[in-house]
Order: sequence, then C-alpha cells, then structure tokens
Amino acid sequence: MFKILKRNFGYIFILFLAIVPLIMWYFMSPLGVRFSSQSTAFRSLGQATGLLGMSLLSLNFILAARFKFMDRAFSGLNIVYIKHSLIGAVSFCLLLFHPIFLVVQYFLISLKSSLLFLFSFSDWSINYGEIALLVFILLMAITFYFHFKYQNWKNTHKFLGIVLLLGSLHMFLVTSDISNNDVLKYYMLVLAILGGVSYFYRTIFGIYKKNEYQYKLESVVRVNDDVVELRLLPFSRKIKYKAGQFVFVRFNPTTQSGNGVLAESHPFSVTSHPDDKYLILTIKTLGDYTSMVYLLKPGAVCSIEGPFGAFSYKNSASMKQVWVAGGIGVTPFLSMARQINFDKMSKDYQIDLFYCIKNKDEAVYWEEFSEISIQNPNFKFHQFYSDTEGRVSAEYILKNLSDSLGIEIFLCGPAGFMQSLRNQFVKLGFNNSKIYSEEFSLSI
Repeated sequence: MFKILKRNFGYIFILFLAIVPLIMWYFMSPLGVRFSSQSTAFRSLGQATGLLGMSLLSLNFILAARFKFMDRAFSGLNIVYIKHSLIGAVSFCLLLFHPIFLVVQYFLISLKSSLLFLFSFSDWSINYGEIALLVFILLMAITFYFHFKYQNWKNTHKFLGIVLLLGSLHMFLVTSDISNNDVLKYYMLVLAILGGVSYFYRTIFGIYKKNEYQYKLESVVRVNDDVVELRLLPFSRKIKYKAGQFVFVRFNPTTQSGNGVLAESHPFSVTSHPDDKYLILTIKTLGDYTSMVYLLKPGAVCSIEGPFGAFSYKNSASMKQVWVAGGIGVTPFLSMARQINFDKMSKDYQIDLFYCIKNKDEAVYWEEFSEISIQNPNFKFHQFYSDTEGRVSAEYILKNLSDSLGIEIFLCGPAGFMQSLRNQFVKLGFNNSKIYSEEFSLSI
C-alpha cells in the first residue's frame, strides 16, 4: 500500500490542491440552498466546474514546466507528462461545461436570458472567459484533429498561456463566490500565479537554461540504416545520471555543422553507463527531428537538460529482474546492462533481458548483449523475432525463466506493446506495482 501511495504521490497531491477550492465552495453555502431548484442547481454546477477547471488548468502549467521536484514526486518525468495530458483533457472538459451549465440556468428562466448571457459583449468580465474558452477549443481541436509536425504542435501549445491569462481575468473580475470569499480568492490567485510563473519559466524566459550542461558532438556512428549513435563530450560540467534515465537535447543552431537539424529540445534515453567518458545517445530515425540527425557533424554544440526518469534497475526492491524491450525500447536497457557489466557492486543482479523485434535485421547491439551474457552468468539474453514467432506473451517469457519467484518486471517499447504485457502479467498474478514501464510517448 505504501509503495502504491509513493508511486502516485504527485498525482494525489495535485488532485488535492485542485479539490481544495471545491471544499471551500462547499462550506460557503448549504447544498440544500445551492440545489433548491433546477435553475440554482445548474448555476451551482457551473460554479463547481469553473472552479475545478481553473484549478487544474493552473496546476497543469506547473506539470509542464519540467521541474526536477516534479520528476521525483511522480517517479519519473514521463509519468508527469502522461498526467499532464490527462489533467489537460479533464480541465478542458470542465471549462467547456462551465458556460454550458450557466446557459441552461438562464434558459430555464427564458430563451432571451440565455441568449443575452451568451451574446452580450458589454461585460468584459464575461468576455474574457468566452475568449479564453474559444482559444482553448481551437488549441484542443488542433491537438486532436490536425497532425502537425512536432515543432508546429509545440508552438501552438505556447498559446495556452493566453487561456490562463484571460481565464484568470474572468475568474477574478466576474461577480461570483470567489469575489465574495477572500480565502478562496487568494487561494485561486496563488494557483494562477504559480501556473503563470511556470509558463514563463519554461516558455518565455528560458530560465531553465542555467541548469543545462554544454556538450560537444565527438562522433556520429551509424548503427544500422535506421539507428544512429551520438557520442558527446562535456565542455566542463559532466551530467550525473542513473543508467536507464533520459535527457533533453537541444543543438545550438550556430554550431550544428549540419543544415536543417532542428534546434529544439527533444528527449532521448542515454545508452552509455554513468562512468563512461562519453554521453551516448542512441536514436532511431522516426520523425522530423530524428530523421535529420545524420546531418550533424563532429564539433556541433548541444545543451543537455536532465537527467529525468525513474526507470532504473537500482530503483527496484528485487535483484531478480526481467527486462522486456520492444524495438528501440532497448536503449535504456543497454545503459543498464553496461552499468551492471562495469560496476562490480551490480554483479549479483539476476537479469533476463528479452529483446523483441521483427527480425535479426532490426536488432541493434545484440552482439554486445551477447558478450555481456557470456562475461556475466547472471545476465541472460533472449532474442524474440515476431516474424517467425508471432507476438511475445507473458507466458512465453515466464516459460523461459529458470526461476520466476520474486522477480520484478521492466517494460520499454511501444505503448500498446507495454500495456498488453502489463495486463498479461497482472492476469498471471503479478502485482502491478512490481511492473515498471518507460511510458514516454512524444512525437519526435
């Protein structure tokens, strides 16, 4: 139970902060009064959805700011971004229903009253909220229905700051429970300010650059037709990370030595081990950014932000572990395997790595994994080819283990691949809290 609470502490804490305004609202007036008629009931629902929606919206900017303390609170920045997407969708729905409930309230009085509420543009305290919602709807439509390149998608999200600004103006200027209760007013003000500061911190001022490490590209190694390895050396400070973590990388456009490479920050798993003199990133050319990394030349300068994530064999309570990699999801396992092979203190870990790919042509680093398994009898390497063996299953994995008692499971690969295996392991009786996954899905 404690382990589950620890893994979900950040999520629980964010939800608690979001619900506090509703608790204050609840004690301001008896529910019997608030829901004494259909009209007052819809007004109350409109107030409640507006309060909770604005709370979640403000807090969501904090989640998006890539703060290190959030990485720790959520046990990984990848989890932070997953919750960020979920909370963003919930806040959008709540803020969408906020005016709908209020329109129904006025419609129950008369059609004229509802139309005046919607289309009377003389009251700017209301206009700010309407404009904020329209911008929010437009941005959400772009997110869900238009398949932009990553950079264009990211730029559209910068306009969410307008939604927070206009929504906050509406919230504090309109006559409501917030204007009638100083404690509630100042609480919502603090949330809005924290959200605004987080927005400017990440989007406008770029203060986060102070925490970045400067690296120089030493070499570009083509692993196969689809995978490239970047070897980086630090200028001065060397980043400290755990095997299995990831970093954000941004190349300096004035020193790229390769035209067309996007000077934007993107996440990549580190494949070197922490004591390696190089910082090694292994990248599969999937999207707009990664397809151009071949253009980079030695000497290009980049900024490294991180490390992030809690996907590490050292974070497990058990020394008996099963690692399951799907495709390029093998990268964090490569870092961990190298660390185990390098670090004498890690030699007692009993690892079974299942590397799941279509065929041998897609395999990367299989020779190195095989060599590690020869050097370390506690490290067993299994290759699984879906072209000849079908889909890998939890039953297949367990059948190929010498002992499954007390194991903990690490999954990394496509989202569907991980979710399917997680469900299968749970059905076979494994505790969900002992199954770890690197669920970082970002179009790159």
